[in-house]
Amino acid sequence: GKTEVWKTLMEALRARGEDGQWEQANPKAVTSDELYGTMSKTKEWKDGLIAVIFRNMSKEINGYKASHQHKWVILDGDIDATWIESMNTVMDDNKVLTLVSNERIPFSPTMRMILEIQDMKHASPATVSRGGVLFINETDIGWKPYVE
Repeated sequence: GKTEVWKTLMEALRARGEDGQWEQANPKAVTSDELYGTMSKTKEWKDGLIAVIFRNMSKEINGYKASHQHKWVILDGDIDATWIESMNTVMDDNKVLTLVSNERIPFSPTMRMILEIQDMKHASPATVSRGGVLFINETDIGWKPYVE
């Protein structure tokens, strides 16, 4: 259901001649250090998953091009205060991811973050107020997407 919605939207945009690329990750499948990055005791920085994805999209490297009018980061997993609060500066007017290393990765105008979640029961009011919500009722889509 939810995945098919954004994949269909990307296909429709491509059919209109608007090129796009997406990366999908489950923030709950990794630790916070693996997600954002970590600084060792010797002050050596190791990138996390989100840092790599955001930097690649922002700097248009490793498969991302200036011709991509749509660059989407799909975070597929339940919201939890541990990882979502660090995204608030990305989702507010600043549109910048600030890492522990003090690197600031700007969110370019072509970048979007999509949270593919089951519910918002662990989302803070700050998180809810910074995004749009598309609610997909399971009874509206029926049984066919589960079989396919």
